[in-house]
Amino acid sequence: MPKVRRDDAPLKRSVKKITAGRDLRESLVEMFQSNPGELFKTNEISKMIGIKSTDPRYQELRDMIRVMEEEGTILRGSRRRYGLPPPKLSMIGGTLKMQTTGNGVVTPDASYGMTDTVLIRSRNLSTALDGDFVRVAIFAARPGERPQGEVIEVEKKASLPIMGTVERRRNFYVVRPDTGKFKRDIVVSKKDLAGARVGEKVKVELYDWVDEYREPEGRVLEVLGSSGSVQVEMDSIAAEYDLSTTFPTAVMDEVTALPYEISATEAAKRLDLRGEIIFTIDPEDAKDFDDAVSLTQNEDGTVTLGVHIADVSHYVHEGTQLDDEALARGTSVYLVGGVVPMLPEKISNELCSLRPNEDKLAYSVFIVLDPLTGKVKKSSFKKTVIRSVMRFSYEEAEKRTVSGEGEYADKLQEMRDLSQKMYDLRRTLGSIDFQTDEVRFRFNEEGEPVESYKKERLGSMRMIEDFMLAANRAVAEYIAKKAKQGSERPFIYRIHANPDPTKLAELAVLAKALGYKLNPENANPKTIQKFLDSVKGKPEEKLLNQLMLRSMAKAVYAEHNVGHFGLAFLHYTHFTSPIRRYPDLIVHRMLAEYQARGGMTAERENHYYRILPEIADQTSAQERRATEAERESIKVAQVYLMKDKVGEEFDAVISGVTHFGMFVQIPTGAEGLVHIRELPGYYTFDEAHYSLIESSGSAVYRTKAGSRNAKRYRIGDSVRVQLMRVTTDRRQLDFRLADL
Repeated sequence: MPKVRRDDAPLKRSVKKITAGRDLRESLVEMFQSNPGELFKTNEISKMIGIKSTDPRYQELRDMIRVMEEEGTILRGSRRRYGLPPPKLSMIGGTLKMQTTGNGVVTPDASYGMTDTVLIRSRNLSTALDGDFVRVAIFAARPGERPQGEVIEVEKKASLPIMGTVERRRNFYVVRPDTGKFKRDIVVSKKDLAGARVGEKVKVELYDWVDEYREPEGRVLEVLGSSGSVQVEMDSIAAEYDLSTTFPTAVMDEVTALPYEISATEAAKRLDLRGEIIFTIDPEDAKDFDDAVSLTQNEDGTVTLGVHIADVSHYVHEGTQLDDEALARGTSVYLVGGVVPMLPEKISNELCSLRPNEDKLAYSVFIVLDPLTGKVKKSSFKKTVIRSVMRFSYEEAEKRTVSGEGEYADKLQEMRDLSQKMYDLRRTLGSIDFQTDEVRFRFNEEGEPVESYKKERLGSMRMIEDFMLAANRAVAEYIAKKAKQGSERPFIYRIHANPDPTKLAELAVLAKALGYKLNPENANPKTIQKFLDSVKGKPEEKLLNQLMLRSMAKAVYAEHNVGHFGLAFLHYTHFTSPIRRYPDLIVHRMLAEYQARGGMTAERENHYYRILPEIADQTSAQERRATEAERESIKVAQVYLMKDKVGEEFDAVISGVTHFGMFVQIPTGAEGLVHIRELPGYYTFDEAHYSLIESSGSAVYRTKAGSRNAKRYRIGDSVRVQLMRVTTDRRQLDFRLADL
C-alpha cells in the first residue's frame, strides 16, 4: 500500500537523467517502479528525472503525469502526490467525518482508486475522532450495498479542540461534549480544570487516548463562561472551529502601513470611471461593499454591463504576512450576529469597501450584451478607479425598481430587464435554480436573538446574483481562450462535478412513488431542471428539492477544470468577492499577470502550477469549515428562541428520518428530533424511501409493515409536534408527536 513520504525526508533514489530523445513515459515508469509504495509531488518527480521547474519540458511532464493518472498507470494520492496503484482494496486510508448519530464516514484517499465513502459504525471506530486520518479494513459486502469497515489504526490525529460543559460526577469531573460527533465524556482532574466551575463552557484538549475501553482524559485549555448564554455559545463555536477574531501583530503592522490615499500616479495607470453612474446593492446590514455595478447604452444597440470589484490585490501582496494569514483563513465566516473576517477591518471595511462618494481602486469587468436576448457579445477587463454614487440595500433597490420613483430608478429598471433576459437564457441552457430558505434574526440591545424570519428572495438579489455569475464566467472563459490546444494554463476554477448516480437512482425511486418521473441514467442540468420545474408548487416540492440537493456533489476549488454542473457552465471561477474569499484574490492576481504586456512568464506559470493545488485544497477545506460553523451558529440562535416555549405545539415537516427517530422542522426553521421511543409500537426504518413504517408486533395497531393500515412517517410529511425539551448548550430540541 502506498505510503506518503515525509516532506523533510530525502529522495531515496533517482533514475538516469533524461537525455535528448529519451521517452518521458519510460523515465516516469522507471522512476515509479524504483520506488514502489511511495508517493511523490510533481516537483519531486521532476528533480528525480532531471527536469527543472524552469525547463520548458516541465509542462510536458505535468501533462504526461495527468495522462498516466487518467489511464490508471499511476494513482494520485493526498496533496497531489503520485505513485503506483496499491495491489488490492482490502485496506484503505482516508479522512474520518463523524456524524451526529455516532457513526463515521471515511472518504478514501485518491491513491486507492475507490470513490465510494466507507461507513464506520460507532462500535468499529476504536479511538478515532472527527478529522483523523485513519486506516480502515473493508468488510465483505453484498453487491449494491454501501461499503462498511473498521478502523485499524489512527495514522494522523486532527488535533481539534473539543468544546463542552463541566459536570461533577461524585468525586471527579467530566466535560460533556457539545457536539453529537463525540459521544464520550472526557475525564478532567481537578488540577487540569484551569479554574473552570461546574456549568461553565470550556475548551478541552485530549491527552493521548489509545484504549477505547477507557474514558478519554484531557485538560481544560480555556474557560469561556456560563454555558447556555448566546455569546458564550457563539464563542464556543469560534473556538471549536478554530476561528480567530484577532490578527497576529506582524499582520497588523503591515496593515497599519497601508496608505488611505490613492496616489495620483496609481490613478493615472487606471481607467478613470469616477464620472460614471456606478452604485452598490447589498444586504441592509452589510459592512463591506466589494462589488458595484453600472450599465451604459452603446450606439450599435448593445449595452455594456460593468461589474466593478474592489481591487484587494493592490493592498494584499504575495509573500506578505497578510497574504499568508488570508490563505490560512481562506474565507470570512458569518456567524449569527457577527463575522470572523478573512482580512483586517482596515482593508475589508475601509480601503477596499466601495463606499459612496469615495474614490476607490477596482478591477472592472465590462460585458457587452444584446439587451433583447441577454447573450454576451464580448468581455474585457480593466484596472479602474471608481466613485460610487449610491449605496442601495436590496430592499431600497427593489422598491425603486418596482415603483419607478426615486433617484436612479430608471437605471435600476434597465438593469432588472437585462438581468431577467440573462436569467431566462441561463435557465434555457440548463442552469439549475434551487429554492432554499435563508433564516435571519433580529436582536435586542444585549445582542440576544428575539425573533427569526425567512429572508425574502427579492428580484434585486437575483439581479446582482446574475451579474456576478456573468463576471465570474467571463474571467474563466478569458483564461480558457488563452490555453493551448489540449492543455490548460495555470488557474483556479470553481468546479461542480456530476451528481452521485447512486443517490440519484434512490431519488428516482422515491419520485416515482410520489408520481413524478426522473431518469437517473440521463442526468444533465436540463433534465434535472425540468424535473424540479415539474414539482414546483406541489406539496412534495420542498422534499424533492432537498433530496436533489443532497444528491449533488459539493462545489469546490480546483486547479483543473471539469466545468460547473449546477450552473451548466463549461468555465467558471470566483472573482467577485476578494474581500471575503481567498480564491478570488488569487484570480485577481493571475488575471492581471495574464493581461500584462507579454502575458504571464513561464517562470510565473510554473510557480502557479506548484502552489495552486495546495491553495485549492486549503480554500475548499476552509469553506467547508465555515459552512459548518455558520450552520451551528444558526442552531444556537434558533434553540435560544425556543427555550421558553416548552409544552407548546407547532406545525412541522419531517426533514429527516433515521433508525432512531425523525427530525422535524417548524415554520421558523428550527429543527429537532422526535425520538423513536416517543412513537407508540414498533417501527421499521426504510432507508430507501426515507420512512419509518409501523411493523407487525405493534401493541397498538398489530399490522404488518407496509400494509394498508400501517402508519408511515416519511420525509416531507406534515405533522403536529409538541416541544418537550430544550438543551441550549448542546443546541438540541426534543419533540413528541402531538396527535397521538
